[in-house]
Amino acid sequence: MAGLWNEYQEDERSYESGSRGSNRESSFNTSVINLKEPVDSIDKRPIFEKEDTYVKETAAIIKLATANRILVVGLLSNKMKRFYTQATELDDVLDIPRPVGDKFHNIFLDPTGKHLLVSMTSGELFYGFYGKQTLWPCSKQMKLSVKIDSVAWSQTKQTDIDTKEILIGNSLGTIYETKLNPSSDKQLVAYSKILYNLDKPEAITGLVYFHENGDPKQRTVVIATTPTRIYQFFGRLKSNEQCKFGFIFGENSLPEFKENIESLGLMAVAYIKYPQPRSLVWMTGVGIQYSRINIDSASFDEETVLSENKLTPFTDKGIPVAIGVSEFHLLLMYENGFEAKSLINWKHVHYEPLRTPGGTYNTLALDPMDQSKFFCSAKQSIIRFKIHKEDRNVWRMYMQLRKFQEAEKYADGDQTKLFEIASEEGDYYFEQKYYDDAAQTYALSHRSFEEIALKFINESTTPALMNFLRSKLDSINNSNSPTQICMLVVWIVELYLSEISSLEKQQQSSEEECDTVQSTRADLRNFLGNEFVSRNIKKNKPIIKVIQEMMASYGDTSDMIYFADLMEDIEKVIMHHIHDQQYASALNTLRKRRSPELFYKYTPTLMKYIPRNTVEVLEQFGRHLDPKQLLPSFIHCKTLDQKEQALKYLQFVVFSTKCKDEAIHNFLLSLVVQQDDEGLLLEFLDKTDANVDRKYALRLCSEHRKWKACCYIYTKMGLYEEAVKLALTKLGNVHEAEKTALEAQSYSRPEQQEMIKKLWLMIARHVVEEEKDIKRVMEVINRAEQVLKIEDILPFFNDFFYIDDFKDSICKSLEIYNQNINQLNDDMKDATDSAERIHNDIDNLKRKNCVVESSKSCYLCDIPLLTRSFYVFPCSHMFHTACLVKEITGYLSKRKAEEVSQIYKVLLNLKDEDQTRTESYRRAKCELDEMIAEECLMCGEYMIQSIDTPFLPRDEYLFEKLRSEWS
Repeated sequence: MAGLWNEYQEDERSYESGSRGSNRESSFNTSVINLKEPVDSIDKRPIFEKEDTYVKETAAIIKLATANRILVVGLLSNKMKRFYTQATELDDVLDIPRPVGDKFHNIFLDPTGKHLLVSMTSGELFYGFYGKQTLWPCSKQMKLSVKIDSVAWSQTKQTDIDTKEILIGNSLGTIYETKLNPSSDKQLVAYSKILYNLDKPEAITGLVYFHENGDPKQRTVVIATTPTRIYQFFGRLKSNEQCKFGFIFGENSLPEFKENIESLGLMAVAYIKYPQPRSLVWMTGVGIQYSRINIDSASFDEETVLSENKLTPFTDKGIPVAIGVSEFHLLLMYENGFEAKSLINWKHVHYEPLRTPGGTYNTLALDPMDQSKFFCSAKQSIIRFKIHKEDRNVWRMYMQLRKFQEAEKYADGDQTKLFEIASEEGDYYFEQKYYDDAAQTYALSHRSFEEIALKFINESTTPALMNFLRSKLDSINNSNSPTQICMLVVWIVELYLSEISSLEKQQQSSEEECDTVQSTRADLRNFLGNEFVSRNIKKNKPIIKVIQEMMASYGDTSDMIYFADLMEDIEKVIMHHIHDQQYASALNTLRKRRSPELFYKYTPTLMKYIPRNTVEVLEQFGRHLDPKQLLPSFIHCKTLDQKEQALKYLQFVVFSTKCKDEAIHNFLLSLVVQQDDEGLLLEFLDKTDANVDRKYALRLCSEHRKWKACCYIYTKMGLYEEAVKLALTKLGNVHEAEKTALEAQSYSRPEQQEMIKKLWLMIARHVVEEEKDIKRVMEVINRAEQVLKIEDILPFFNDFFYIDDFKDSICKSLEIYNQNINQLNDDMKDATDSAERIHNDIDNLKRKNCVVESSKSCYLCDIPLLTRSFYVFPCSHMFHTACLVKEITGYLSKRKAEEVSQIYKVLLNLKDEDQTRTESYRRAKCELDEMIAEECLMCGEYMIQSIDTPFLPRDEYLFEKLRSEWS
């Protein structure tokens, strides 16, 4: 085990892989991790980085606003500038006609940067639109007479040119609803209506509204702040009406916050991604109030819309002149510096002292659409700050606050961070003695395996240790660390076995304790049966042996059998069942695994003890088993039951599965021949004759004195004489002998008639000599179907038989002879008459003639026929002799063609020899007639032979010549 432990430690050092448990599975992966410092330390830049002065103005800067990468600056010199921070357009200069002494009070820019509202100290309100350098006064149309301190723009995506519904709060505590339409030439203000007047006339310094789940059709909350109070208003917007917020405002407000400085009351809102609000900060006279904004349906009510409220007092740096809030930080602008605090742990994050010849700083502006930068201004300059990955340390802050789920969320899948969070979370659970939770969490960390295991061992928390090991195993899930996996598996199995053994020792016939043992055993089997676990165990054969030895040392037989079955070590399971004489269980295991090799190996043993059940299972597998390899299982069957079941299975194989193997049929014959009923043997031989070794079958039947079967086999072998002899001598059964003779007679050929006659003579002689029954002898003669005659058996009778007993048969035989003689005489007379008629026909043919007209021509050369010697056929075809000889030699063999040419030359030479003409010419002429005039060239066999002869010559020269002649 020491070597295995060393391999495990090597795997632990080489691989750090894991996957979260049931609820954190997506956070971890199994890749190799270099466990060094978290990736936060890679980016060395500060979160808040001041850039060079962005804008320098000669006139004093009074107000500042930014949205959607547009910056609007209000100057003391009766001018307003609009900068496009990430575009190439020229900056706009907006002139505002104002009376002497009037100046900018506030600037409001909607999140899209299209709409601009400018509030003056005199109460005048101007409106500007994107790309336009003209500002339109709108105070009179809106019936405003006091200065505007806050504006709540629409939070929905705007596709129209108008502003949608906006809320306006003035310095006397009045909230208006209005809508501006810059496309209208006649009426800029679509409508304007007072919604609410505060009980205490104080400035509404902050105003914003949100919709439930961001949907305007659902509930809406309006948040308004003053220097001393914060108000919440709930309700639904009206549809298809000018004043949509009319149902929302009522006397709904949160508790009052007292203040000491009348000039405070600033509010700022942070967004996760516009328009999803995250948090709200409100500066009062006693400090800064922070609240998290919740607008999802589950928490959308008066008590939970603003949650996690925290009041932070001012520091020794003084009271901020401006505040802002990003997703994770509170931004505070002082007259001579900038400070950032974390919204998570409220600790100081950054401080930037600001020195400028233009005076102290007084404004701070954040872009809700672009949270990567913000602006702050002094009297004559604007500085831009960049925000570099402000969430880099959020995960650590949450981890330190023991908010581990939030920490994992902001770890961005970084495995090093996740490992550190898991380690810290595990320590927390361990300190609180939540050992099971600690075990699951430790398994996901990068902490030393030995360290965590020892922590649980020292606390004697075996279930937690088990949980840790299983969780560690689940987190590995990596085939590249098989030793580590197997080490964990062995340890887990050992803990299970130890727990089961301990419970069994403590058990005192209590049902509850018994259920605990069974439950633990079920857990062990479920663990071993896990696909990942079993697959890795099967890959490592020594681990199988280790687990089996552990189970054996604990005496856990049932689990050892289960494990062997799981590892597909079926032989061990079967051998165990057989050793315990549990033959039915062994057979059931064989049936489930369906392994032919195991059937061949263990069927002999099972046939010895449970033959009936074994044969039933063998029949279920049918053709999946080779019965030839099962023969050894049946050879040693000794008891009657064993033989009956062997006979049953072999009959099933032969007659149901149509097995043709000769060895199977021969062995089945050896079992059938032992049956008392010879009819079964004959039936078997009749059905399987073609597949049985007949010589072997004959020997078996002879040994068991199955003479009918022997006769049947002799007959099938064609040994009819032996079959008849055996039927007569051993069986004394003339009927069986006659049956054999009849069968031989039906299959015999003409040349075997002597053999058939011999068979019937053997039967007749037996009847004569043994039975001495003349009537029975006559029956045999009749059944022989004229093969035997009475005279054939007369030699078998002795001198003391009376002829009267078979005189009728003799007379009948004589009559048959007489009939045969008469028939032969008639046949001879008919043959003589036919010969005479043939001779007369030949003579008539010699004297037959025909008339040939002078106009007839040869069918081959088309020359008049009478100019030369010629042949005329009965079919009326006529040929010159020379033409016929020339044409017909093409169809004759070479030898015969030469013979015809030679005879024809002889005839030509004999024409002028008068002395020898008559005899020699006639002889040669007859020979030529026989060879060429046997049948007509046009109608006979010669025409059939020429069917494949082409009409045109194959020779190219002849073909071209013929074609030229035809053309």
